[in-house]
Amino acid sequence: MDKFMDNPWFVRIVAMALAVLLFLSVQDLGNKNGASRPNGMESNEVETITDVPLEKYFDSENLVVTGLPETVNVTIEGQRRFVEATKRQRDFSIYVDLSDLSIGNHRVPILYKDFSEKLKVQVEPVYVEVSIQEKVTKDFTVEPEFNNNILAEGFEAELPIVEPNKVQITGGKETLEKISYVKASIDARGLITDTIKRDTKVTVLDRELNKLDVFVEPEYVTVTVPVNNPRKTVPLKIKQVGSSPEGTVIKRMEGDIEEVMIFGRTDILQKVDEIEAEVDVSKITKDEELDVPIIRPDGINKITPEIVKVKVVTDKAKKKSEETSLSEVPIESKGLAEGLDVEFLSPEDGAVSIKVEGSKDQLKKAQESAFEVFMNMEGLQAGDHEVNLEVKGPKDVKWELSTEKAKVRIKEKETV
Repeated sequence: MDKFMDNPWFVRIVAMALAVLLFLSVQDLGNKNGASRPNGMESNEVETITDVPLEKYFDSENLVVTGLPETVNVTIEGQRRFVEATKRQRDFSIYVDLSDLSIGNHRVPILYKDFSEKLKVQVEPVYVEVSIQEKVTKDFTVEPEFNNNILAEGFEAELPIVEPNKVQITGGKETLEKISYVKASIDARGLITDTIKRDTKVTVLDRELNKLDVFVEPEYVTVTVPVNNPRKTVPLKIKQVGSSPEGTVIKRMEGDIEEVMIFGRTDILQKVDEIEAEVDVSKITKDEELDVPIIRPDGINKITPEIVKVKVVTDKAKKKSEETSLSEVPIESKGLAEGLDVEFLSPEDGAVSIKVEGSKDQLKKAQESAFEVFMNMEGLQAGDHEVNLEVKGPKDVKWELSTEKAKVRIKEKETV
């Protein structure tokens, strides 16, 4: 091995072999690079830059321009290093130049500058339709807008308050002539039960409710909507529901309060004159004190108080009575002086009927017992008289005479 290393031809051959290997490696790498970049030139790239601000050149103190977009899209094409640098630095301008145009409608191109000459540039849109008008500023009253449907049941909204209630609107003369509505619509979620206050953006609309492109100062106003819950005091009526059990009579029902306060919309309150609390007596057999809920009519959102304490006073029912009639009961005379006779003028037959009321057993006894109807004639002299009738009969029944008085004529007996 040492002999080979000392041989100069051996060293020359090894060096040649290494040189060939190095050459082949470099050539292969060059072929690979050359496949993507022939002749050492870079390929083109295309990029779109979105939302590029559009610059406007015109007399903004005296003129108003409408129809211009706020931003545009720009597409650039070129070598990668130029595309990336432009996209990163954004040191170019996209603009429209309206400085030499007169008042009226125009179709103008969107221009650009400060791009590298190595790039191909395309702006979207290429042209825009613009309207150039005389700049005018006027004061307008703001009309508040509030949806009453978002109020909770029974609540009412008073007239909304706007601060400030006037705004300055700047725009083209023709545009301001189209203004029909200047509104501040309050936006609220859920059901409203209290006064609300919101900072609201002013909206400017034409007759067809199209939004107009104008400048509003101030852009926001404060809208306050006072919300309240109207109330009214009304009498409370205790109402009996159902029938008491057999043998029980409801004598009276008394509540611990006579009036309640009700809450709701004014138009509903005007229709309510009293509030009821219903007491079911179908299971009441003795005196009781009950907590009874007060009925809330439709449209009333609150009652104060909601419960009334009702005292129920009862009594035992009396047995059902029956009636019968005793007819042709003779009227007797008592205390008539000797030597006098009585002639009945009314009733002519000298008898009355008696209506008797009591239980079945009582009526049976009354029919078997004698009712005595009589006149007290003591001290009466000859002549016509009207005399009260008196009755003696059973004490456990009621009776009623067909007449309470009798008309009689007293005369002396004829002597033989």
